[in-house]
Order: sequence, then structure tokens, then C-alpha cells
Amino acid sequence: MSARQAITLVAWREIQERLRSRAFLASTLLMLALVGASSAMSLALSTEKTYKVAIVTPVPQGLDAALRRAAKPFEAKVEIRTVPSAAAGREQVNAKKVDVLLLLATSQLVFRSDVNAQAAAAADTAVRELRHHLQPAPELAAVTLQPPEKKTTDAKTLAAYAGALLLLTTLALYGQWVLTGVVEEKSTRVVELILSTVRPRHLMAGKVIGIGLLGFGQVALIGGVAAALFAAGLFDAPASIGGSLALVIPWFALGFALYAVAYAAAGALASRQQDANSAGTAVTYTLLAAFFLGYVALANDTNGLLANLLTIFPLTAPLVLPARSILVGVPVWEHALAVLLVLTTTYALVRLAGRIYSQALLRGGPRIDLRSALRLARHS
Repeated sequence: MSARQAITLVAWREIQERLRSRAFLASTLLMLALVGASSAMSLALSTEKTYKVAIVTPVPQGLDAALRRAAKPFEAKVEIRTVPSAAAGREQVNAKKVDVLLLLATSQLVFRSDVNAQAAAAADTAVRELRHHLQPAPELAAVTLQPPEKKTTDAKTLAAYAGALLLLTTLALYGQWVLTGVVEEKSTRVVELILSTVRPRHLMAGKVIGIGLLGFGQVALIGGVAAALFAAGLFDAPASIGGSLALVIPWFALGFALYAVAYAAAGALASRQQDANSAGTAVTYTLLAAFFLGYVALANDTNGLLANLLTIFPLTAPLVLPARSILVGVPVWEHALAVLLVLTTTYALVRLAGRIYSQALLRGGPRIDLRSALRLARHS
């Protein structure tokens, strides 16, 4: 049997076994239900916006009603506040007491630091309605008192951390499937029969690829549905978030390739199902540490040195890069460097884990510690 045939056979066997399990179906339905519930909750809890508009007295007759009509398509209300002068209005904008100052004399909309496109469109429509008799009606110019602020919206933060949590959960879940599958075959001596026709490294590759394809399909389904809902505007968030959230799908594949081989090698060190959890503790803790370290770095400073390092560091990149891409964006060169480093690390880990797997798979007795396994791999 060729290597390709052996790997394909093992992978197909893993896919069939997992697809028949209730755990896979239940986890898929649960994740889809959570995405759907989040969408429904976002729509239910979304509140009508209110734009506070300052206008220098006297306010033209009909402007109040025109602004309210113009804001309706944006599902927003308008609250007008009169100010005695343009200077007083600018003070209120700077103090964040109003969202925008409308200066009819100079045809300007004054914002504090960021232009609100919807508020600007509503104001321009209302003013044009009042000035329809002027040919042509002057267009309002939007200006800001301060440079634009780089800020992260609540929706982006939610999407970033939800994506990272989805990655953490699925990587740990499918990694544990690899681990327990190896230990189960070893403890029941089934592996001895399998190894009579399949080489150890082909068995490991087929197991990782089979479970990985199943996990990729599940993550693609969940991530695709979530990204589509964002793009369709069913979440109270910019549609562009959907594209960034879709990065979760390819980074699951990269992250799973990296961590699954480590779980497989860890499973080969254990001889009984009771030892399975302790055998994979180091890998699970590494995964958890990567998640929490990335969370702390992004919460502290998304563009800081630590966040940039964790974006390309192989063990943290699968969790940090998609989240940071949603929050502030990641340059193309960092994407490329992160992928290269993850692939290089995965290749090195595959060679090392393959040796440990081959040497430890048929060894019985108590669980082999990592130092002994490395010694076996070095002498193999």
C-alpha cells in the first residue's frame, strides 16, 4: 500500500467515525444556534440613534421637521440645540455635548474628530430641502476640529474576541479528538493490527488530516454563516467586519496543523485512557497561554510591540492575527511572514512528532515522559 493510499484510508476512516458521533452533530448545531441567537439579539437590542445637532440662532422655519424626515431612513432621531454663536457651538462639539454643529451661513458641518457619514447625509438632505429655491443648492462641507481618532468599535471588539474564542475552542476540541483517538487505539491494541499494514507516520498523518478536514468543514460552516450575517447587516456592525472574520477559517487549518501533531505525539506517550488528559496537558496549556497572552496584548495596545510580535509568533499567530486584523488591520507582509513561520514550525514539529509517535506508539506500561520521548526520537 502506497503512502497516499494509507493516509487516505486512515483519514476517511476518521471522518466516517466522527461524522457518526453525536458529539460532532451536537457541537455543530450548538454553534450554529449561538450564531443565530447572537444575530437575533443584536437586532433586538439595537437602539435608535439620536443625533444632537447644534444650530446658531435663529433656526430657519421648517429645518427641525426637515432634519427629522431626513434621519428616518437611517433609523435615527434628531435633537436640535440652539447656540448663540459659532464659537459657542464649537465649544459644545469639543465637549461632546452635541454630535455636530450646523453652520448655515458658511454651509459647514462641524464634527469633533470623526465625520459621521449618516448624520452628514441627513443634514445635507434637510438643508437642500429648505434651499430648493436656490440654484444650485449649496452642498454642506464636513470639517473636523481635531484629527481623526483611531478607535475600535464595540462590534469589532466582539467579533475579534468571538473569532479568537471559536478558534481556541475548535483547536482544543479537535486536538483532543486526535489525542483520545490515538490513546484509544493504543490501549485496545488495535494499533498493533493497523501498523501491520500502515506505517506509524502515515497513521499519524491520516488521523490528523481526517479530523482536521472534519474540523475545517465545521469551522468553515460556522465562520461562513457568521461572516455572511455580518456582511448582510444582521449584526449592528460594519459589513467589512465579515471579510476580516472569515480569516478564522484558513487560520483554523494552519493552527490545527500546528497543534494537532503535538496532540498526536502526546497521545502516543500514554497507554491508557486515564492518562489521555494528563498526556495532552502541556499542549492544552500552551494553547490556553497563547489565547490569554494575545487577549492581554490586544486589550492593552493593539499596535504595541507585544501585539505585533504575537501576530507573527507561530504558537500565537493562529489566535492573534485574525483578531488583530478585525480590530485594526494587519499589513500584508505580516500576514505573509506569519504564514511562513507557522508552516516552517509545523514542518519541524511534524518531523519531531513523527519520530516520537513511531517510537512510543507500541510501547506499553506507564506513560512515557516527554524527556524520555525526546531521547527515543533522537536515537531513532
